[in-house]
Order: sequence, then C-alpha cells, then structure tokens
Amino acid sequence: MTFVRWALPTFAAFALSAPGAFAETSAKFAAPPSPAPGVDTVALADVGVPRPAGEPCVVTLFGPRQFAGVDPVAFDYAPPQACSGPWAKVVFEADFDVTAGRQFDRTAIIDVGGVNLYYGSTMEPRRTIAPAWRVERDVTDYAALLAKPSGGQALIANVVNETYTGRLTVGARLLFYPATKDEAAAGTRPGMVLPISGGPAKLTRDQPRLARDVVLPANLERLALDVLAQGQSNDEFWYTCAPDALASAKDDRCGGGAFREAEVFVDGQRAGFAPLFPWIFTGGINPYLWFPTPAPETLNFSPSRIDLTPFVGLVNDGKPHRIEVGVVGARDYYLVTASLLVWQDEGATATRGTLLSNTLAAPEPRIDARGARIVDNRLVGRVDTSAKRSGRLSGVVETSRGKVTTTVDYAVSFSNRQDYGADATGEVWNLKQSTRAETTVRRRDARGVTTWRETLDYPFMATTRDKVTPTGSDQSVALDLTLNRATREVGLDGRVWSRRLSNRVTPTATGRLDKTARRFVDASGSSVQRYKLEDSALGCYARVITIEKNVVVSSQDAIGSACSR
Repeated sequence: MTFVRWALPTFAAFALSAPGAFAETSAKFAAPPSPAPGVDTVALADVGVPRPAGEPCVVTLFGPRQFAGVDPVAFDYAPPQACSGPWAKVVFEADFDVTAGRQFDRTAIIDVGGVNLYYGSTMEPRRTIAPAWRVERDVTDYAALLAKPSGGQALIANVVNETYTGRLTVGARLLFYPATKDEAAAGTRPGMVLPISGGPAKLTRDQPRLARDVVLPANLERLALDVLAQGQSNDEFWYTCAPDALASAKDDRCGGGAFREAEVFVDGQRAGFAPLFPWIFTGGINPYLWFPTPAPETLNFSPSRIDLTPFVGLVNDGKPHRIEVGVVGARDYYLVTASLLVWQDEGATATRGTLLSNTLAAPEPRIDARGARIVDNRLVGRVDTSAKRSGRLSGVVETSRGKVTTTVDYAVSFSNRQDYGADATGEVWNLKQSTRAETTVRRRDARGVTTWRETLDYPFMATTRDKVTPTGSDQSVALDLTLNRATREVGLDGRVWSRRLSNRVTPTATGRLDKTARRFVDASGSSVQRYKLEDSALGCYARVITIEKNVVVSSQDAIGSACSR
C-alpha cells in the first residue's frame, strides 16, 4: 500500500481561533484552550508546561516572521539582563499560524548554540482554513547553555509559489522564571550542554551515523544525551516499509523493513538505544485523518534521554572522545538532533571511574516474509517483523562524596505485522504494531539508592482499503495509535514521584481519489482523541475530543478526582 500526499478540495470553514495561552487548572496543569463545537482549525488536548508563580523575563528569539524558502534562518540570542539566574524554570514557547491555501506540513526545528530547543511539524492548512497553535517545551536542563550569548537558527523549509500558497508565520521566545524563596532553583542541573549535531543532521543509508569528537571536563560526574530522530521522505512511513527484496522505488514501496531504532555509541561501543514513536505528520497517510486534531506529538516531539554515566571513567581524561548516533534500518533519510548534557563534581578537580560491564548487543530484527510475493507489481501476502533484546550498562565514579555506581538496564520488544491484499477490484493493507520498552537507571552511593524507570508502550493499528474506480479509487482509512509513557522515581529518602501519560487517537477517513488530478473529493474524516495525564505531584487531567466530518462536536475535560476514576 503506497502512502503519498495529495492536493485537497475546498470546503466550508468555521470561525478561526488564534492560539491562546494555556490556562492553569485547579490541579496545576496548564490546559490548552478548550475547542468549542464547530472548530475545524486546531483542537488540542496536550497540557502545557507547569509554571512557577511570578512574572518571567521574556527573551524573543525571533519574529513573528514569515518563513518561505529552504534555508535556515539565523538569529542572535542573549540571556535576559533583568534576571541573570539562577532560574526556577526556563520554558520555550512558539506560536505558529498558516494562511489558508494549499500547503504541505513542514518539519520545524529551532536551535540555540547548536542545541535543539524545539523539533516538531506544522499543521497543513486548507483552502479556506488557516490553523494557528502554540507549542511549549521545558528547557530548564539547558540553563547553562542559555546563560551565555550565542547564535541560533530556525529551519522551517516552507515552499511558497503558485502551487503551494499557504504562508507560515512563526514567533519564538524563552521565558525565564527567577528563583525565589518560594520557588527554588531547579535541582541538580548539567553544568555544560554541548551540541553533537549542531543543528539537524541528515542520516542516510550511505551516511548512517552522526559523529562528533568532544573533550569533557576532568571532574565529570554524570553524562546523558538527548536524541530526536524523525524519518523523512519514505522513512516518514517507516512502519509500512518492506524488506529490501520486496521494495520498489518505482512502485513506491519503501525498503529497509519495518524496524527502526535510534542507537548511541561512545568511542565505538554501543552505549544506549531508544525506540522510535511513529510520529505522523498532518499530511500523512490521508490528511483527512488529522484535522482539526493531529496524532500524538505531531506538533511537538519529545526527545529520548539516554544515560551515558557508566562511561564517565572512559571519557574524562582530557582527550577527544567520539559520540555517535545512528538509526537502524534508515533507507531514505532521517533528520537527527543530539545534545550532550554534562554534570560536574563541584567538590573535585577530577574524578576517576571504571566501566564495569556492557552487555548491549546489536539489534537482530527477525523478518518472516515467506508468505509475501509480488503479483502484477503489487505486494500481496504477509510480512512479520520482530525484535527483542535486553542489556545492562554499569559503571562507577569516585567523586568528592565517595563512590557512585550507576546501572542502566534496557528491555525492549517490537513487532510489526503487515497483511497485503490485492486483486482487480483494489487493495487492502492491515498493520498491527507493538513497541514496548523499559529503561531503569539506579544510582548507589554511601547514602543509599535512587531509581528512575521509564516505561513506553506504543500500540498501533491501521487499515486502508482502495477500491478501483474509472478515475482512481475509493479509499477508506482507519487508525488506532496510542502513546503511553510512564515514569517513576524513588529518591534516597524513599519518596516516590510518578507520572503516567496516555494519548490515544482513533481517526477514520473516506474519500474518492482522482489520481490524475492528485486530489481527494467527497472526503471526510472523524476522530476521537483520549488524553490523560496523571502526576503524583500535580494531580490528574484528562480531555476527550470528538470529531465528526472534520469538525469538533464535543470536548470534555476531567480534573482531579473526576479524572482519576
């Protein structure tokens, strides 16, 4: 089954809504504006970043300015003079709006000092609909970088011409919340933040790894890498890809198989990995699936943080050491950003350490395509892909407070089943995919043990049906995609903090595809988004948005005890 992007017909628009500030709920969550019935522009459920009390110092990064062209836009950054720190929190904000017209979704990446502050994609407009929305990200861990002037750049490659007429305007800023006696500075933060990618890096089959040599301080204590990897071109639909033997560029069947994963290496040793969420742009598969409610994280991707602390004793000798990021299975290309977070022992001029163990092995995805074959240039049959592995990293660092032992345990399982059917009347494609992963980090010192655990679960099902017509096909699509993410921390004193997010969308779309005009006609979509966030410190927040014929028909919120039930 081939996924491409198609031009869109005109249809009536309702009143447009500008991006509004996130409103604090009684449970201390920053809820997005509630979409009223009839809204067909943007309807979001994701909460914003909780804020400390008091007025922040605001630094404008750029804009609002219009983006047209494919070159990055440079800007200058300087920290706020009125509040030099320390800061209780630093928040990135950006407002987007696209004029009505024809336009693709666009990848949006904003960096300061080569370190990524935002990575996401934009909403596609319609001929009579101009979407507008706001994104936020907590960047407090990058405070050391943001305390110094530097250059920045925004890469939002938006082509504007006689065909693609939607004009995209973006403005971005940083909000610095000063620490006070009531709002203390954030806990232990990195003393250095180093760019590994220096902006988005393009990884391909021929250039499969991003690599940079870094020299780290002698008093290094902890180390982590924030990674974002998003597939572009055919790799945007990596979960639909076939084994290379069944792939065909001529027939738009992407290769590389359906398994993708980000991997990190330190001096050539495998040092960590992260499963990839199947982010779907608003033009992906069928655009009528995604307005006014996009798929989870479509507008604002979350980075994966990979703990590299077990390697501290190998990289704190004042010599260059190589950090690499790769994407398993990449065939077309991925845009990857990576930023290194460095914690130092302020009580010592140097630390010593040892890598105790490393059992991480290369992934070995198993592909069973014995029941698949090519018939009349179309793929029919079944392809099963699975991967399962676990591993442990362990290392010790001698600090001014004594020995600290860090153990990182990984466990991941992945499965992807694709069934292809085709005959003279049309094609059917079914997908059932599961991604489950758990990462546990334990730190032991003379005071005791702290534990951090993240559990990910990404169930994904899809069905597309194309019935051949004289001018093209009648198409129907149904998806069920969920992002489940749970985090649990246990401190030295035994106190537990936990957060659990579930964000599920179940859209459907139908329409007649005119292949000559590359346009859907008589197309319509419906969807339900179920969003729930439970935080042991903040409470519970939930929202359910129901869409019919690409228009909001209801939006219901639940807060506190009503949400927890």
